[in-house]
Amino acid sequence: MIQFSPGILQGCFELLEITSRNALSFSQILSSFPRLGCIPGTNALETAQYMKWLRTNSDGLMTLTPTGVHLLSQSNYKMRLKQALLDFIDVAKPSWVQNATFGRKKVISFVGNYIEQTLIEAGLANGSDDEVVLFWDTLAAMARGQKTDRLMEIGRIGERLTINHEEMRTGLKPKWVSIDNNSDGYDVLSVVDNQNKSFLSIEVKTSTIGLSGAFHLTSNEWSRSKVVDNHLFHLWDISNKNQSLAKITCEQMERHIPMDQGSGNWESVEIPFAVFKEHFENIINPRTHNHT
Repeated sequence: MIQFSPGILQGCFELLEITSRNALSFSQILSSFPRLGCIPGTNALETAQYMKWLRTNSDGLMTLTPTGVHLLSQSNYKMRLKQALLDFIDVAKPSWVQNATFGRKKVISFVGNYIEQTLIEAGLANGSDDEVVLFWDTLAAMARGQKTDRLMEIGRIGERLTINHEEMRTGLKPKWVSIDNNSDGYDVLSVVDNQNKSFLSIEVKTSTIGLSGAFHLTSNEWSRSKVVDNHLFHLWDISNKNQSLAKITCEQMERHIPMDQGSGNWESVEIPFAVFKEHFENIINPRTHNHT
């Protein structure tokens, strides 16, 4: 990951200004501007390209991307710093951004000196005016989006493992239901076995941190399990090279399901993988997905 600091950004802003006014190649910029602001021109070029603010066009000349144009259009230095921070988070996806859902102080305690200084100079480390609040709300939304994307990726790994496992078990390729419709309350449609072709619906949950993790089961997913004859929950532990699987019946799951009471209705429940520890078995699957 690139270094990101006010000094580097000042050099980048100067580079973008120059590029917006002049048709120059990469080598021409380096020879004409050995330093930009307080940093070497090479650093500014590398950062601007990494951040997707600059690109080389078909004539070999450096040109601003739409993202670079948007950055340069910001009305003052602080606004440019703020937009540059958002661009950096979007491109680099630093791990510390996940703390944004817990508030500003939590983020600042993890970002390191350079990013903290950038936040200070952008006027974002303190205060609560509308622009500052909007920035931190935007950051929290980005953090939630990154978390959702990661959880989706992990979930798909487990679903693919279930599809491979079921095809080997039954000799028939199951249907990957959640790819087409994620609201049916289950992920994979298989059959009971190679003799009994009755449908078997499967809801898949996946952990990358072993049995110390937990999964969330929605009321819709639970309701689906209660209206079909054959339903299983596949719980995958993919924290090790040799994945393990627990096949949980509705009866085994039910003891961990809450009840609606009075005017209250439950929507989602968090259940530790560890409560089904004795049900996990290592799965030997030659077509296992390589993600860890």
